Amino acid sequence: MLEGSRITRRRMLEGAAAAGLATAVGSPVSALAARRRKRHGFPIKHIVVSCQENRSFDHYFGFAPWVGEAGVPPGYSQPDGMGGTVVPYHFTSFTTNDIGHDWFSMHGCWDNGAMDGFYATNGIDCMGYYTAADIPFYYSLHDNSALCVNYFHSTMCPTWPNRFYLAAGTSGGVTTNGIWGYGVLDYPCILDLLEDHGVSWKVYNEGGVDDVPAGDSDNVYVFFKRFAHDPRTVHLGSDFVRDAGRGELPNVSFLIPSYTKGKDEHPPADIRVGMHLQERMIRALRRSPQWHNSAFLLTYDECGGYFDHVAPPQLDAYGLGFRVPMWVISPHARPRHLERRLYEHSSVLKFIETAFGLPTLASINHQFDTSTPGGDNNNASNGGATGPPAPPRDRLSTIGDLTECFFL
Repeated sequence: MLEGSRITRRRMLEGAAAAGLATAVGSPVSALAARRRKRHGFPIKHIVVSCQENRSFDHYFGFAPWVGEAGVPPGYSQPDGMGGTVVPYHFTSFTTNDIGHDWFSMHGCWDNGAMDGFYATNGIDCMGYYTAADIPFYYSLHDNSALCVNYFHSTMCPTWPNRFYLAAGTSGGVTTNGIWGYGVLDYPCILDLLEDHGVSWKVYNEGGVDDVPAGDSDNVYVFFKRFAHDPRTVHLGSDFVRDAGRGELPNVSFLIPSYTKGKDEHPPADIRVGMHLQERMIRALRRSPQWHNSAFLLTYDECGGYFDHVAPPQLDAYGLGFRVPMWVISPHARPRHLERRLYEHSSVLKFIETAFGLPTLASINHQFDTSTPGGDNNNASNGGATGPPAPPRDRLSTIGDLTECFFL
């Protein structure tokens, strides 16, 4: 791993009191909708999960004309530390600096819920935002898709711990990018549920298979011992397009953008590259004979240190983190809909579990029910031998399962 590489810069950037849920949690899914699902069956048979990198909700959609009260409020600013304030500004470049998004940086931005530490922590770069003129395809999704406006990343720390939550409902106490590699995690993830219940799956690597031992890969599914060298984890983005065209997609597809090739929107990558990649995959699914019973879920692993004005509810010692975009794209999705239900990465797991009648990961993983391993990779442990518990969050009724975004 060469000094000055993107992964080196990423690693250099590393190093709860409960909050009310009232403003973040919308109305629960109606009993009528639940009865309809039970009577008619669940219409989604193919789910595509696509996770990009390091963009907050306000940073991408806070100034969208249709976002309403979910967007940046009038007069929003951040203190500059000298008695003045700094306001958000429109980024004029599609490539910007990488900024702090480790545990300590994010907690500095959060400031115990005051949400006033973004500029003090990350400087002027964190205050930039984009508009429809910059990312037109993403804005066009509003016409026929649902946007979750209270979807938070799982924990206030960088990429891999949040992707562990997306895969397993927990990071097992890991809060840094300090643990990676084939088979380094030995607890159940969503692939275990799919495998054990006969639900087909594949992992597609968009832009090529990145180097796992070097720490360049966001394909955390191979970090789990059971699937470390499973051939289903190394399919390519071109395979997804082919499978979609032939109507041969598995029940669940996971799309992994190449970090080393800048396909993931992680600064300093050109955001247009990642957007065009997602457009290609979404269009491939829409043209597929399987589109009529499919759902494409597009989100971001964490905010990357960019500003957001909504204080995340703190469900446990590890988070939640900040708001990130989540698009629900499907012929069954509610078009032009802004869903206010509380979501986080475990909501994706809950949606998969709901669609295929699977048990929760919390019901089969009790390894972190009472504590987590401490040490340098668990900042919540404060240097102790053990850290706070972190059972999989798909057990929590306070977190929605994304079905609220559909006509079901």
